[in-house]
Amino acid sequence: MARKKNPSQQPKRTQITDSSGWTHISTSNKTTYINNGSSSSKKPLPPEVPEGQTLLDLQGSHTYYRSQWLFTPCYQTLQKLLQDEVSTSLRSLTTIDRCIILGLGSLSNGRRSSWWELVFFETVVETLFLPSDQQVNEKGEKFGIYVQDPVFNDMDAAFLKSLGYVVLSDPEAFDCITPSTFLFAPHLELAVYVRALDKAKPRLCVGTDIEEYLDG
Repeated sequence: MARKKNPSQQPKRTQITDSSGWTHISTSNKTTYINNGSSSSKKPLPPEVPEGQTLLDLQGSHTYYRSQWLFTPCYQTLQKLLQDEVSTSLRSLTTIDRCIILGLGSLSNGRRSSWWELVFFETVVETLFLPSDQQVNEKGEKFGIYVQDPVFNDMDAAFLKSLGYVVLSDPEAFDCITPSTFLFAPHLELAVYVRALDKAKPRLCVGTDIEEYLDG
């Protein structure tokens, strides 16, 4: 049986926000400082494209997951949240002119989580910004939507480009983040978040709660 921690032995956590807007989390015996987020770990390699897989296969998977997603309670809840709360808070503030997706993962290797994240993202964009049929510019690229993940292979890139997204090579996306950016980056390593937020704070960010890293 796991032994419970003695509450009296756990140092009290305090939060201090500095003049630049960063929040520093500290305890009675140590303070957590966030640096430039450099990591010594090697970049992950893209998986091989499954033999015989075609662009039509990925487009079919996209249609399937999107159709399933639209009938889930989560979709209904998200729609209400975006329409009732988020859109109201954004209405009078800085206009969001670009969207950046980090760490989506390879879609060609059949990762279900990557597909669910993609259709989730599409719901946010279509609800807050533009309907899907109005997101293509004169070059055939979706309005300000950029994606980056070092594990994208050629098939992933071809599929995302077919949606009109701009596929960037690591680390190009970090320099594209501005105060008018919507950053969609769930389930990333802390070092990646730090790097993404180093130059500018995005207007809207969907990511992992910082508590997950502090408590884990």
